[in-house]
Amino acid sequence: MNFLLLNSPIYRNHTKISEDYLPPLGLAYIATHLNNSGVNTVIVDCVSERFGVAEILELIETKRPNFVGFNIFTQNYEIVKEVLENCSIITTFIIGGQFTKFAFNEIVQWQTKNNIWVVIGESELVLPAIVAGEYKERPLYDAGSKKVYRVDKHSKYFPHELDEVKLDRFLLKEEYLINHYGKKEAAIITSRGCPYNCAFCGAAHSLNQDTTIRFRSVTHVEDEIRSIFLKNSEITSIRILDDLFLRSRETILSAITIFEKFNCVYWRCMAQIMAFRNSMDLFPNLRASGCSELFFGIESGSSDVRKRISKVGDTKLVEDVLTGVLEAGIDVKAYFMFGFPDESTSEAEETFKLASKLKKISDSCLGNFRTSVFQFRPYHGTRLYNEIKKSGKIIDRIGSNDSLNVLNGRSQFNFHSGNFSNIDDCVLNEYILKTQALTEA
Repeated sequence: MNFLLLNSPIYRNHTKISEDYLPPLGLAYIATHLNNSGVNTVIVDCVSERFGVAEILELIETKRPNFVGFNIFTQNYEIVKEVLENCSIITTFIIGGQFTKFAFNEIVQWQTKNNIWVVIGESELVLPAIVAGEYKERPLYDAGSKKVYRVDKHSKYFPHELDEVKLDRFLLKEEYLINHYGKKEAAIITSRGCPYNCAFCGAAHSLNQDTTIRFRSVTHVEDEIRSIFLKNSEITSIRILDDLFLRSRETILSAITIFEKFNCVYWRCMAQIMAFRNSMDLFPNLRASGCSELFFGIESGSSDVRKRISKVGDTKLVEDVLTGVLEAGIDVKAYFMFGFPDESTSEAEETFKLASKLKKISDSCLGNFRTSVFQFRPYHGTRLYNEIKKSGKIIDRIGSNDSLNVLNGRSQFNFHSGNFSNIDDCVLNEYILKTQALTEA
């Protein structure tokens, strides 16, 4: 049996846009377990290949696989639907991703002569069983050619121990990316799940109580880093993609210990403000271990907005933590978002002022500060999405905000489905542009 596993596109049509994309590690985990079960699996990254609908259909019709797997999310829902409904060969489509938890009822209504099997939850252990016809639990939904499988913490197919989830990195076409510093960098994942409850995020804890938060062991993480360097000695930087690698004082100390073992290696990771509220004294040790940059989701500089979106930590803590990071010589990439529901111009101004203040602080520090700025868009199933729908407002089909495409290398982020704030469109775009421009200042 042949399985074509696609990192689904974000553009309907083929594009020549050349931007950096993260490798599809989640698909590589799935492909590893399928291959290990005897299913010949190939990953095609339609994002990095810049494929549109026509190219994907041609690929499927040329390869003629038994199974075609897609990840799906709010942004590319219509694109994936178009591929499935226009495929001319007989195959079985398998759809996965966080999005499916909130939209599987819509997906099984798509018009196609092919099977559509939806997997809600983590797929590494369940897909080999489904493909082999050895699935031992009752599907959530079964209408012949349309089936929905659910993997939660009560399922025998739920990966309780992340150390037992295998990854063959040779399945990734691109083992590394050239990062912000010009270094060859590989990415790893060290945890799954989230303890926070941000109102705009599909990974919010309140939406995922059917799963558990899990962590890989320190030994397992160290072994993967060693394997990366053995495979490619040119890699000199590691990026940790999940939010919980640095989640407490204990894990910050563990991170320092891990990377102290690897000489001449730099590392970067996502970080939560709350993880550092009692650990700011460790910033110099982090820097000494090779930590070159930390990524923080700040979202808003308005206390009122932060409360409305359930973002933990106040702006004073944000400023104190990021100042400590910058003073220690660690760079900061801060994510901001404008256009939250009912956000006012004065609240947007507070966000811009916070970003500007942090930039000014960095000018007198060893660490550099840069921004990554987005327009809010509601994701299916999130609290804000549901509140917007309940209010009677229309959520438009996802489209490109071309007013923001003057920003180089960011067209993949410049999508929106309407303006739900109390800010005029032109003013909203201006805040996004000038906050992003702080990176260049």
